[in-house]
Amino acid sequence: MGTTFIEDWRSYVTRHRLVAAIVGGLVATHVTTNLGMWYHGLGGLPDLNFNMLNGYLVFGNAANAFGTEGMQDPVILTAFGAAVHYAQGVAFALIFAFGIHPLLPIANTVRGNLIKAIIWGLILGTLSALWWINLFPNLAGPGVNAGFFFSNFGPDQFKWLIAVYLWHIVYGFHLGAFYQPKDVPAMQEA
Repeated sequence: MGTTFIEDWRSYVTRHRLVAAIVGGLVATHVTTNLGMWYHGLGGLPDLNFNMLNGYLVFGNAANAFGTEGMQDPVILTAFGAAVHYAQGVAFALIFAFGIHPLLPIANTVRGNLIKAIIWGLILGTLSALWWINLFPNLAGPGVNAGFFFSNFGPDQFKWLIAVYLWHIVYGFHLGAFYQPKDVPAMQEA
């Protein structure tokens, strides 16, 4: 790709921030969701199937996610969970584009936009490791939640932490690669 294409793309994103954020959120979520399901091929990291986990939350049976109560059909759980998961990916992209991105004091260069988005990915990874994973009270075994930063996972704690942070860094990278606005010049008086 030539620099002309990149500059044309950045001009388009600057003019159409909403569309670029929505599509960037979908692309970033799709890439990372598929990567997370194949983590077992990356040094034995645990697979992350956020579609299925969100499905358990949608149907209100997060506590029974690994039991026999509540919705257990994997197709329905995955379909409804994926809808929620992709909506979350777009919502977080919109929060980034219109809330976080303008606040970070980093230049809107190609590299600067990537750095901003990776910072956002690290923030989301931290929120996930502190809060989201604890919505599943049996994730670390019967009656045992994951704990902060997967502290209840014993020797596998760091594999889970690496998996979650890698997932969110990849999300941030792809969001930042797609969402590449330029600085908007200050308005001049007529």
